[in-house]
Amino acid sequence: MLKRILNWTMRSAVCLLCAQGLAFGQSASKQVEVVLQYKPVQEGVEYTIPSAEDAANCKARKIDGGIRVIDANGMTLRELIDTNSDKLPDQWRYFLNGLEVYRESDTDGDKTKDQFSWYNTAGTRQGVDADGNGKIDQWNVLSAQELTAEIALALANGDAARFDAVLLTAEELKGLGLGEEKYELIKEKLLKARDGFTASVEAKKVTAAARWMQFNGTRPSAYPAGTDGSENDVEFYENASAVVHDGESDIEIAVGTLIRVGNVWKAIDAPIIATPDNINEIAANNVFIRFATNTPAAAAPGAQSSDELNKIDEQLNQAQTIAEMSELHAKRADVLEGLAKNAGSVEERAQWIHTLADGVTGAIQQGVYPDGIARLQALMETLKESEEDKSLAAYVQFRLMSSEYTTAMMKSSGTAWLQVRTKWLEDLDAFIQNYPDSPDAAEAMLQLGMENENDGDEEKAKALYSQILTKFPESSSAVKAKGAVARIDSVGNSLTFAAKVLGQNDKQVNLASLKNRVIILHFWATWMGDATREMDKLKEIAAKYPKEVLVLGVNLDDDAALAQQFVETNRMSWYQMWEEGGMESRPANALGIFNVPTIFVIGADGKVISRNAMSTELLALVADAVSAVPATKPAPAAEK
Repeated sequence: MLKRILNWTMRSAVCLLCAQGLAFGQSASKQVEVVLQYKPVQEGVEYTIPSAEDAANCKARKIDGGIRVIDANGMTLRELIDTNSDKLPDQWRYFLNGLEVYRESDTDGDKTKDQFSWYNTAGTRQGVDADGNGKIDQWNVLSAQELTAEIALALANGDAARFDAVLLTAEELKGLGLGEEKYELIKEKLLKARDGFTASVEAKKVTAAARWMQFNGTRPSAYPAGTDGSENDVEFYENASAVVHDGESDIEIAVGTLIRVGNVWKAIDAPIIATPDNINEIAANNVFIRFATNTPAAAAPGAQSSDELNKIDEQLNQAQTIAEMSELHAKRADVLEGLAKNAGSVEERAQWIHTLADGVTGAIQQGVYPDGIARLQALMETLKESEEDKSLAAYVQFRLMSSEYTTAMMKSSGTAWLQVRTKWLEDLDAFIQNYPDSPDAAEAMLQLGMENENDGDEEKAKALYSQILTKFPESSSAVKAKGAVARIDSVGNSLTFAAKVLGQNDKQVNLASLKNRVIILHFWATWMGDATREMDKLKEIAAKYPKEVLVLGVNLDDDAALAQQFVETNRMSWYQMWEEGGMESRPANALGIFNVPTIFVIGADGKVISRNAMSTELLALVADAVSAVPATKPAPAAEK
């Protein structure tokens, strides 16, 4: 320890001389050389490391309290800061693409780095190393997504100390103020967690080569104060999991219930590799939610029926086989039909029928109600008998044909999917003709337009999109349709597009501000096929044309943390944009994006060259675009 501190102090002193050298005439090249020698204490930090050739063109600049190193384009690479005026640096800042992504700090002046923080595209973590061994002992800030990444890394490396750092402590458990039943349940889980972690490590189902890919979980929930003796509201996730890529396989790691303590999310269970054999056991491992229902029970006219719905939903959550779930879904549909029949108003009846149709459709999509389609067909037949039920019939019909399409596609093999798709197109067209005023007609037009685009019939697709804009201008489908028309008409024209920077809601990239460079605008998501291979091709182009081409990514994941982790893991050095909403986000809707990847190639004159470039042809398209660029000085990096 003493040797490490002495070495650190000597390097700090040298660095201080560099900072002072700005005032006393020391060699600027020496300042750059020394600063760039620093490396992060924590593993896995992705930051800009210039080549030897690029480093020779870097410059040192004096800033308030320290020194900044910038590259030839003026983008910041490193900053060393003295915050307490003791003439030694106590902050080491690392940058990626000009953005600070990681910081190390000596907060108590003992010449040992004790606090580590991640920023911008690198995440939100902030950890503390209390004993000076370079490992984080506790977290001050840790999101649920980053918590699962820590658990996955601990499991992959057999690092029990890393796992201990994210476990709920006994003091934190007491501080939650839970009632006795929940307190004892969590306490029991915590007592078993360390042994469970050891067992999972010894199973060796995840290797050290595993890379965290994504967080799986619904929206966070709140356990309200006053429930079963609880003194405080408690935020939690149930049944959370992480997906890691290990070799050629994706592995799901169940991490159970996660609980928020201030700015830190904590685990209470040992990680378990999810398999088909244990999935039901994992699903039943909840702490706070034993069952969930979206049924508007409070609005039910019969308390007995509402209670019965609640009981069925609880039984569904505990059911172990498809046969059990199918039987329960049938009973649930019976109850809802009864509620609709005895409804006190037209509006209330419509609400119950909507709930019935949505519930059966969801069960069909999950594959747990084989008779669900027949149930929707029977409901449809009763609604068709009355002209007054036409709007309800349209609602049920759209979900029926969607369920039939999804089920048939899942069962199709070989070229049978072609016939399934043909029927789907016919169904969409028939729905539009039979129910032209139904709100679902807008979605049917959008789906049909998308399919026509895929078939290359862009004129028919545009006609459908335009019909949505005319007839359903206030619908959510109209937003996507307007963007789709703009995308189809973009080739040969300037593209209007701007989006917020991933991790920085106060900043955005605007195409209008980028001049004299060929731009690749890449819409992508972590869940798309061959995502890593796609990024490798973009890296190849970016490396080949570092000054002529600017790559811009637009991530369409629902969760920004997933995108940030993927960017970090795959070392994607170009600018990334992200806004909430995934495939229905504002950037996706602005250009009517239905599929990922979608790649635009934009010439140096700002005109779109291609709006649906294949990754296999991208290099040739870019090469042609670059060759057409006049021999002028390239523009700086993307403006924000």
